[in-house]
Amino acid sequence: MTIAIGDYGRYSAIRDWNQGDVDRRDLRPAPRDKLSGIGRWMHETASRDGQVVLAEGISHLFGKAECPRCASVFTIADEYGAANCPVLR
Repeated sequence: MTIAIGDYGRYSAIRDWNQGDVDRRDLRPAPRDKLSGIGRWMHETASRDGQVVLAEGISHLFGKAECPRCASVFTIADEYGAANCPVLR
């Protein structure tokens, strides 16, 4: 599965070698008033600096996605953070 946030759209999809991104599902952006922590800070900073497109992308990054295979809904930033957390020994 892939998550796209950018010029080509804001969606989750299955990436196929020959067909590209298939079975696209629109992302569900986090409402501004529901952002907290680093997400709120990033969004407020981008908005303050007039970076409207970036602020919109941040609301999608901290929003929710649906898995095209199983229809599970998850928070994108949380899953990315969990998948990329360094191993503590």
